Amino acid sequence: MENQTRRTRKTEQSERPVEPLPGPASDSPPTVLALIERVALDPHADVEKLDRMMAMYERLRAKEAELAFNGAKGRILKKLAGIKIVKNRPVLSDIDNGKQRGAVEAFKYAPLEEIDKHLRPLLAEEQMDLSYSDEPCDGGGILVRGL
Repeated sequence: MENQTRRTRKTEQSERPVEPLPGPASDSPPTVLALIERVALDPHADVEKLDRMMAMYERLRAKEAELAFNGAKGRILKKLAGIKIVKNRPVLSDIDNGKQRGAVEAFKYAPLEEIDKHLRPLLAEEQMDLSYSDEPCDGGGILVRGL
């Protein structure tokens, strides 16, 4: 009988639902900033501790910014499916078995103007901007980067 009671207690304990902890996260930037303010106003505060807290706050803010950027980037990429691939890039091909020689379609791409036409309004929705820089490449080409 005692053995059966132990099994019942174990079963009852394991079947209870787990409740989430209430309240804001203690490592959220507003919470950390409030803590920093409290320590900074204390005349007996340890400067090294305050410095470590500031570093933690900066890391949290950087992580928040990264998450916001990645979220905006994901939303933009979903909407960019409307860009039509309209140009083909041929390359010279010389296959050893002699069956194929000459220009072959290597890949398709959308011209920069087409990409820009679709991308700029989406960036504006997310309060982001785009600028281009170009760099000369080996072989006489130009590398265009969207920043």
